[in-house]
This record gives sequence, C-alpha cells and structure tokens, in this order.
Amino acid sequence: MFRTHSQLPGSSHSRPICVHEYTRTQEEESSSDSDLIRAGHAAAGHDTHWITVALANPPARRKAVSITYELAGRPPDSTERVRYTLKDWDTDFDDALNLDELEDFESTDLKFLLATVKRAYEEEDGPPSKRRKLDVASLRDIISQPHILPSILFSCVKKPDAIWEYSKTAPIPIAPHTLPLPAPPPYSRRSWVIPVRGTPPWKHTTSAAVLLDSTALPEPPDPKNPNEITWTAPALSALWTFLRALREGNSIGPMGLSFHISPYYQSNSQKTYTEVSGMGAQPQSVSDDPGAVSLASSARRLTVPLTLVDHIKVYHEATDSMRFRTILDAWRFEVEGNKIRPLKGARLALLDERSRGVLVS
Repeated sequence: MFRTHSQLPGSSHSRPICVHEYTRTQEEESSSDSDLIRAGHAAAGHDTHWITVALANPPARRKAVSITYELAGRPPDSTERVRYTLKDWDTDFDDALNLDELEDFESTDLKFLLATVKRAYEEEDGPPSKRRKLDVASLRDIISQPHILPSILFSCVKKPDAIWEYSKTAPIPIAPHTLPLPAPPPYSRRSWVIPVRGTPPWKHTTSAAVLLDSTALPEPPDPKNPNEITWTAPALSALWTFLRALREGNSIGPMGLSFHISPYYQSNSQKTYTEVSGMGAQPQSVSDDPGAVSLASSARRLTVPLTLVDHIKVYHEATDSMRFRTILDAWRFEVEGNKIRPLKGARLALLDERSRGVLVS
C-alpha cells in the first residue's frame, strides 16, 4: 500500500487519502474495496498499535546443507552365515588326528631371554701399553735462558730459493681475515706459535703436552686426527737450539724468538693440578698416576688466553711466513738413531704484530 496524502499537523479536518494496492502478478486476487479502504485508514491513522504483516506467499526456507562423517562405522553384516548341523549317528568323522604324526613339543621355558651375554675375552699379542705420565710442573728451566731473543739486523741478507712455501695443508683463515690474504705492508712482522703445553685459543690449532719421562720419545700429531704434539725435555731443548742457530745465521731474514711460560702450574709431586679456563677458573682435580691426562687432552677445546699456554714464538718478516712454516715442518729431532719430526702435520697459528690471529696452517 502507498499513502499519497496525510492530514496537516494540528488540523481536525480530514484530508482525502488515496490508497493504492500493488500486486506481484496479474493473476493474484486483489483485496476488496472495503478491506483496502480499511487498511488505508489504519495506515493513515494516529492510533499506536501493533500490526502483524502476513505475506500471502512466504518464501520457502532453505535447508542448511551439511556433510556428516561417521568416524567409527559399523562393519557391514556378512551375507554368508555358518550353519551348524548335527551329523547322523555312526557317521564317519573328518577331523581325525594321529598322535604319531604330530610335531615334537617345544619347551616354553623363556629364561634364555633374561640371561646376560658375557663378553668374549680377547687375548693381546703383547704386553699392555704403558699409560704416559705428563709433566704438569713449571717449564721455566726446561729451556736455557734467555727466553727472549730479539731479531738481529744484518746489512745484507741473501735468502735461499731452495726453501719453498709450505703447502702441505690448506691454510684456514682466522676471522675477520679471508683468503687470499692481501700482500703484507713493507717491513711488517708476523710470528708462528709453537705450542709446548696446552691448547692455543684458535680453532683447528694443534695442542701439546710434555712427557715427564725424559728418556721417552716425542710424538708428532696423528695424521688422521692432528690434535696433540707430545714433547720431551730433550726435544724442546733441541728445538730451541736449532731456532737459535737459525736466528744467528740469518739465512732467511731477521728472526726473533721468545719462550712464554704459563703462570699456572703445580708440582709433579702433588696429586692435582689447575686446569685453567679463564682468569677466575676453579681448579679441577686430576689424579697424578701413570694414567693422568694432560691439560690439552683432558679438555681439548678449552678457550683460554694465549698467556695461559706454554708456547714458543718465532718472529719473522711477513713475506717469509710460509717459508718459515716449511722449516718448522722439516725440523728433525735425532735420538738413539731415531729421527722424529714432532711438528710434522701440526697446525700452527700465525699472528700479526699485535698477536692477533691471521690463519692456521
């Protein structure tokens, strides 16, 4: 329905009202005139009341479409059923068994499952190997004084061409350095660190230990696992003598030496020694018997300052670093007819003038 006119506000006179009826299709029945007028009066009136609107053809409600799943479905019934029938009396049976044809009975004793398996004893061909005893005391007197030998300046140095640059192992740069290294500045100096006892603070470097028995033979690092050099007092003394002669001969340029002793040590007669992992580290007890292990082998990757590691520094010109590395690798220690190269296969750290790591080779 549609109202076209309304009564003026405040007026008691009625105004004509025109009522229109709209249908959806022509086939629908129209309301009678009386009903139409009555509805028009109700719409134009001032009475307040509820009006319920009823549609002639309400739209059908859509049903919500949902999908249902059955998680534990019941299995389908079997169409085949077993029928049990009773046989007639005196009928032959078909399930006869002969006891002689049955398999032998096996025991159900399961004690063997709980039994422990004893390890087979392996006989050794020779006597058991002796466990090494390491020197944990101060190494101050293991090398003759003085322990600091500065470089000797010569007016003319003729470097031999027969000494090639070391290339047996690929160098490993120490951050922030990267390979290839730039050419060093003129007159710059570098140093190789030879570990005597302890683990240098750079990754991939070889550690070292000193045997208490001076009559034993030193050992180079294992080629498959180059982790430790085993020194003896005569071997260290021979290495220091060789380096001093090389410095005084000045065959490959100005060369300096220094032997640095760790301030942390204990006497060999004591049963414990301090295992340092920092300036405020607590001591760790280690039994001082033939099976005692070294500082380097008991804690392989302790990151400690270089000052807490016994070591030798070989100072040289930066341009000759890899030549000096070849000399250190080729040095031999001769004792009782044995020729041993303690630094063969070792990985040493190369430092710059401020003792900062450059590479490991």
